Amino acid sequence: MVRSRTKFPKEGEFLVGKVSDIQQQYVYVDLIDYDGLDSDECAKGFVHVSEISSRWVKNIRDYAKIGQRLVFRVLRVDPQKGQIDLSLRRVNSAQRENRMKEWKYGLKFETLLQLLSEEGGVNITFDETYELLGFPILDQFNSFQDAIEVLKESGDEILKKLTNVPENVKKAFIKIVDENVKISTVSVKGKIKLMFLSENGIDLIKESLLEARGVVKNPKETRSLKITYMGAPFYRVEIVSKDYLDAEGILSEVLEVVSEKAGKYNGQFEFIRD
Repeated sequence: MVRSRTKFPKEGEFLVGKVSDIQQQYVYVDLIDYDGLDSDECAKGFVHVSEISSRWVKNIRDYAKIGQRLVFRVLRVDPQKGQIDLSLRRVNSAQRENRMKEWKYGLKFETLLQLLSEEGGVNITFDETYELLGFPILDQFNSFQDAIEVLKESGDEILKKLTNVPENVKKAFIKIVDENVKISTVSVKGKIKLMFLSENGIDLIKESLLEARGVVKNPKETRSLKITYMGAPFYRVEIVSKDYLDAEGILSEVLEVVSEKAGKYNGQFEFIRD
């Protein structure tokens, strides 16, 4: 589950639910991330057959199976009765993919909190991890993915803002994040061929490559640029980023800098991609 602060979801929200029962006209769903009524283990929702698909539904079981986790859209919520109307047909493929991806990041975030309570070496319960760290951290971000990735890259800065959290708890949590979070990256590689025939050619090469390195400000593990000497006139270029388009954008800026220098000082420039 991915714990929610509220007992019930909001109308219009996309959420992940677990199919608990299937009848001729309805699919019943456990909304395990929401507490629901005090008498229930979790919030309960249901999907009428008319909200299963935009096409005629001959057999509901062709669209949902007991135990299956699916993405639904919330149509109506009655907190007094604990009734939540859901739709399956009003979720398109992009919404389904994005919500499921974010939900899985939510599970990762919750796992980090659980590890802190169980293996962090600090006297703190799982419920307390949410109140002290989980919810306050999430308040600073738009998504679980953003929260996890920024914690990995600069967790100390994030936790500094949580003044009521003991320092030993902060250190234990940072250690758990460092040991258990790996951010996926892509890399773009190639080599630059660069020559200047003037007397100050070596200085111009150094100047060009130094300016090119400055394209990435404040480099970090998940966004960096390396330019290394291979043997005249070749220089190795390696760009790392979380996003392929961003990596290509960095490369374009690097090549623009070097190309401009070569053009200005009658140099010879070429880029060979790996």
